Amino acid sequence: MIFMLSFYFGLGAFFSYIVAPELFRSLERSVAGGIVEKVFPIYFGIGLGAVGLSLLIGLASKMDRFLIALLAVNLIVLLALQFYVLPEAHALKSTGSPEFARAHLISMIMSTVSLFFTFGAIVYLIVKTKNGSS
Repeated sequence: MIFMLSFYFGLGAFFSYIVAPELFRSLERSVAGGIVEKVFPIYFGIGLGAVGLSLLIGLASKMDRFLIALLAVNLIVLLALQFYVLPEAHALKSTGSPEFARAHLISMIMSTVSLFFTFGAIVYLIVKTKNGSS
């Protein structure tokens, strides 16, 4: 579980805070946006898989409620991103609507929240493992 969550966290941090900004610095805005738009569903799909599977493992192994709640809320955030916010942002972008900026901001905030929840779950699991109670 720690590996899956760490993989998603590392991927998310690398893509969101290194790759995407560098694409927008180095390429024409429309080209960079097109690349990011193709990668985001894959990135959030990996997050859905890692967090969803971790939640199932946590439920099956009867982990404590705090971790289950953290993973469940994170999964809800990722589901909302993948199936509501990203499609809405994509539709708004293609129409040139000024509402795209709002949808983009919401997407960035939710992605960051998911990474914070994921980091919290990783730290929690490490502490629980070090204390001998997993």
